[in-house]
Amino acid sequence: MRALQRAVAGTVGILLVASVVVFALVRSAPGDPVDVQLGESGGVSLSEEDEARIRAERLAELGLDRPLPEQYLRWLLRMAGGDWGTSYRTGQPVLDEMLDRLPASVALGASGFGVAVLLACGLALLASRRPDGPVDQVVRLVTLAAVAVPSFLLGTIALQIATGATGYRIAGPASLDRLWLPALVLGIAVTPTMSRVLRAALVAEQGRLYAVAALARGASPTRMLLRHALRPALGPVLILGGLAFASLVTGSIITEAVFTWPGVGLFAVDAIAAQDYPVVQAYVVLATALVVLVNRGVDLAARLVDPRQDARAEVVA
Repeated sequence: MRALQRAVAGTVGILLVASVVVFALVRSAPGDPVDVQLGESGGVSLSEEDEARIRAERLAELGLDRPLPEQYLRWLLRMAGGDWGTSYRTGQPVLDEMLDRLPASVALGASGFGVAVLLACGLALLASRRPDGPVDQVVRLVTLAAVAVPSFLLGTIALQIATGATGYRIAGPASLDRLWLPALVLGIAVTPTMSRVLRAALVAEQGRLYAVAALARGASPTRMLLRHALRPALGPVLILGGLAFASLVTGSIITEAVFTWPGVGLFAVDAIAAQDYPVVQAYVVLATALVVLVNRGVDLAARLVDPRQDARAEVVA
C-alpha cells in the first residue's frame, strides 16, 4: 500500500511539474494566438484602432488578458475536472479532437512497436549466439550507426523511395495502405537501442550457472538462448520497450508530420504553429501521463517476468 501511495504521489508530482513547464514555455513564445489569427485574416485592411480593439476583445474572450497565475490555475482546475479547453483553431473541445485522432496514433505506435520487437529480437538473438563473433560485430556496428540517423531523415529517404517505387500516397485518411511505411520507419528508428539492450542482457545471462549447465547437458546455443536466457533477459527490454511504445504513440510528431499521418502528433504540430495553447498544453500533459503510467506498468511486468528483482529490492530496502 505504501509503495502504491508513493507511486501515485510521484505521478501527480510529475504531471504538476510538466503542466507548469509547458504552460510557461508556450506563454514565453513570441506573439500569441491572436497575432496568428489576425495574420490569417489577410486581405482585410484594419486601422490601428480597430486592430487594437479586436485584439483586446479576442484576448478577453480567450481569457488571455488575465494574470498568468490565474490563467494557470483556471486551466489546471478545468483539466482536473475533465475539461481540456477549446481549440483556438477549430473551436472544438480539445479532448474530442484528441480522441478523434488517438486511434490513428495508437495504430501507428503499435505497428511500429511490433516491427521494432521483431527486428530487435532477431538481431539480438543472432548477435548473442556467438558473442564477439563476426555476426555479432556486424550487428553491433550496424545498430550503432543506425542510432545516429535522425528519424526525420530516415522518414524522408523512405518516403522518396516508396513514392517512386510503389506509388505511396502521402495524403489521405488513416488507412492500411498508408500505415505500413511510417510504421516501418518508426520501428527501424527504435530497433537499434532495443536490440543492443537485449543483446547485452542475453550475453550476461549466458554467463550464469543455469546457462552453462544447459550447454553442458548438450543444449545448443540457440536452444539455451530461447528456452533459458531469453525470459530473464526481457526485464530491461520490457522497461525500455514500454517507454518506447509510449513515446511512439505520443512522441511520433516528426514521423506523423513527414508522412502527414492524421494522428495526435500531427495535430500537435499544427497547434504549435498556430500557438493553440489548449491543444499544446493538453498534448504535453497527455504524453507525460502516458509515459509515466506505462513506466509503472512495465516495471510491474518486469518484476513478474523476473521475480528476482523483488528480492533485490527487498535486500536494498
